[in-house]
Amino acid sequence: MLALGLRLLLAAPKMAAALGSGDAVNMFNAFNNAFLSNGSSTFYKTSLQNQSPDGYWVGALDNQAAEDAYDVTGDPAYKTLVNSLCETWIANNEPPWDYVNYNDDIGWDTLALIRGYRITGNQDFLNVAEYGFNFAYSRGWDTQSNGGGIWECQPSACGYSEKDALSNDSLGKVACILYQSTHNTTYLDYCRGIYDWVWNNIYDPSTGAMNFGVYPSGQVDTALNAYNQGTWLDYAGLVYEITGDENVKNDAQKVLDFARNNLTSNGIFSNQDPSLNTWADDMAHGVARFLSDNRLWGNYYSWVVDNANGILANRRPDIGLTWNAWNQLTPEDDAGIPSIYVSAVAWLWWTPTTQPDQRVGIHTIVNQETGLAIDSAGTFGNGAQVVQWALNNGQNQRWQLSQNSDTSWNIISLSTWESLDCPGGSTADNLTMIQWQPSRDDNQRWWIDLQSDGTYKIWNKQSGKALDGASATQNGAPLIQWDWNGGPQQRWILQ
Repeated sequence: MLALGLRLLLAAPKMAAALGSGDAVNMFNAFNNAFLSNGSSTFYKTSLQNQSPDGYWVGALDNQAAEDAYDVTGDPAYKTLVNSLCETWIANNEPPWDYVNYNDDIGWDTLALIRGYRITGNQDFLNVAEYGFNFAYSRGWDTQSNGGGIWECQPSACGYSEKDALSNDSLGKVACILYQSTHNTTYLDYCRGIYDWVWNNIYDPSTGAMNFGVYPSGQVDTALNAYNQGTWLDYAGLVYEITGDENVKNDAQKVLDFARNNLTSNGIFSNQDPSLNTWADDMAHGVARFLSDNRLWGNYYSWVVDNANGILANRRPDIGLTWNAWNQLTPEDDAGIPSIYVSAVAWLWWTPTTQPDQRVGIHTIVNQETGLAIDSAGTFGNGAQVVQWALNNGQNQRWQLSQNSDTSWNIISLSTWESLDCPGGSTADNLTMIQWQPSRDDNQRWWIDLQSDGTYKIWNKQSGKALDGASATQNGAPLIQWDWNGGPQQRWILQ
């Protein structure tokens, strides 16, 4: 079955399979050692033997391994790497992209770029991502058949007609992140509109299955794969974060359970097709997003780790990488391409080495003394004040907590998609906290420490000062910092 010179190492002993704290870093380093070119320009190579930059859409998929590395760790070195990779990718693939007939290719390209913008703040990445999305949507969205949807490939160029999950889910995700990045509500309309079209035409809400696509006749292509399932899961996670729609949360739960129960072998994702490119980044990200946001790791953690252990047990001994069949030893392929190995890298990045506690995820943050909640006031823009308001559980009061490799925390508003920020890292008492585009600089990193009464002390890494409600009881009161004194105005309840 494995031809063309693939050599299965059947006699080789399996490598250590117990997930450890350095395994994701080690596999990412192995991936970079095998494929990263970091000379005058930075890119992932086409293969172990071909030193030229990897191709258009697969190169963008490769880059997402570095974006995963930063998203999980907050390590500034990975931010620098992401910036260099995206700059090179644009230089090698400058718009216009009218020669690209496949809209799903543009989906993966723009997804890597808009994620790059969220990580680096590089305006060029946002500009090209916006161009790519608008180009693909304007030519690909067609209401003359199926009431809408984006063609995978433009019918005039490809000679066949199907609107599929590949194009709609990838570009739908881009629309969501464009909205988070710009607050342009047109992108919110696209984000939700594409989602609703897919839900009505391709998705099976009774089972949680994401079908491959739909033809103009209305006939559904019922082929299933982990790639489409994972992208839909990640898309649902984004829509839920942005809207708070419980129906979308329920969709995500069904999608996750369908993938776990129907697209695995004894619970392990495994596909030994040597022509299969990456498929698991969106699945890994989607699983981690859903479990973290909803604090459900306890229900799935052992399954996620089982997949990670399968990856570790079946690495190639020579280069330390694992192919897409995670329950089978990885063959040695002299012409191995990066996108066959990057899925395993992604899964390891998104698998916590210990089960996350209840601090992770979406919370309202309520002052013990007054019962007021930390509130973004829905005001988007760098420097906007953070206030306190009577608890209402609205989007302005929903904050996403995620952890960095130094164990500090990021606190992101689900209304503005900006970070809780201590301005300039100042040590001044009575200083009002603000929001700012996420940078993960030390003034946006927080320690969240459990106290003996079950409340939390939240204090800034750079200033060393604690969040303080100032005993304020009126709506709109500012959120300040102060030296820690342990009073109830400095103790916070995560709900």
